[in-house]
Amino acid sequence: MNEIVSVKDGKITVAQDIVNKIIEFNKAKKEMEYQEKLLKEGLLNAMKELDVKKFVINGLSATVKEGSTRTTIDSKRLKTECPDIYKAYSKTTEVKPSLVLTVSEC
Repeated sequence: MNEIVSVKDGKITVAQDIVNKIIEFNKAKKEMEYQEKLLKEGLLNAMKELDVKKFVINGLSATVKEGSTRTTIDSKRLKTECPDIYKAYSKTTEVKPSLVLTVSEC
């Protein structure tokens, strides 16, 4: 019998230790991503202030990429206003199955 996920009388049960670990990892990941963002912002500001464009130290490589503008296609509008063009340039690709987990804030 599957010890991680089970179904009994139409009710799905997931092993509580698995649920707890996923929630714990998710919280730790969010905190680490936030800390990384702060470190990157500080490093970028310092590099810009000192006019340093790139460095490599102890395996860490940092390169300042200048800002730019980007042009994109409004696919929703194109599909509505020019469905033939939208259809002619659309392509279909296969997407592998995946698992989406969402952890709500406690």
